[in-house]
Amino acid sequence: MLPVLSSLLPDRPRRLALLDPHPLLRLGVEVLLRQHSGLQVCGSFSDEMELLQFLRRKPPGIDLLLIDALPLGDLGDGMALLRQLTRRWPHLPVLVLSAQCNASTVSTAMQAGARGFLSKATAPEVLLRAVDVVSRGGRFVPPDLRSQLSRSRTRRAVTPSLAPLSRREREVLHLVLQGCSTGEMAQRFQRAASTISTQKKTAYQKLGIRSDGELFRIRHLLECS
Repeated sequence: MLPVLSSLLPDRPRRLALLDPHPLLRLGVEVLLRQHSGLQVCGSFSDEMELLQFLRRKPPGIDLLLIDALPLGDLGDGMALLRQLTRRWPHLPVLVLSAQCNASTVSTAMQAGARGFLSKATAPEVLLRAVDVVSRGGRFVPPDLRSQLSRSRTRRAVTPSLAPLSRREREVLHLVLQGCSTGEMAQRFQRAASTISTQKKTAYQKLGIRSDGELFRIRHLLECS
C-alpha cells in the first residue's frame, strides 16, 4: 500500500514537472506521484530542452521540479542544467533523484542550487516526504546521505593553492561557476567553442582538478584572487 500524504500536503495540490531520460524509471515515479490527491504531475520529460521550453511557457504553474542529476541531451551535463535552472528560475525548488549518491555528487548538486537530493533506490515514502518538504521551501537530504557528507567534510584535504591562470582562463572558470554552457561562453566572448573548451581544460590542469564539482570546492580561491 502506498503511503498517504493527506496530513503533510496542503489543501492545494502541489504541481510537479519531471525530467528523467529513462522512460521506465520516469513512468514509475510518475505513477507513484499520481496516486496522491495532494500531487499533480503537470509535465513529464525525457529531454532537458523540452523541460526548458515548458518552463519558459508557464514557469508560475510549477511548484517543484524533480530531475535526474545526469540527464542526457544538448546540455550534456546535469549539473550545468541545475545551475541554469537556478539562475533563470531562482524561486523554483529542484529535487534531484539520482543513481549516483556519493558525498561529492550530493555536495555539488546542493551547491549548484538543488533543494534536495535522493537516491533512486529510496523508498516511496521517503520520496513523497522529500517532495512535501522541498515544495514547502525546505531542504531535504536523507540521514544516510547527510552522514556521508559529514564524514566527507571531516576527511577534507587541505585546499590547494591557486596556480597562475591567464585572464581568459579566469573568465571561462568564472562563467562555469555561474552555470554558463560552452556555447553561451563562445557567443559571449566571440570565440570558437573548441577554444573555450581548451581554455577550460588547460585551467583545470593548472589547478589539478578534473571536474566542475572540484572547481566548486575551490571556487573561493578564484573569488579571492
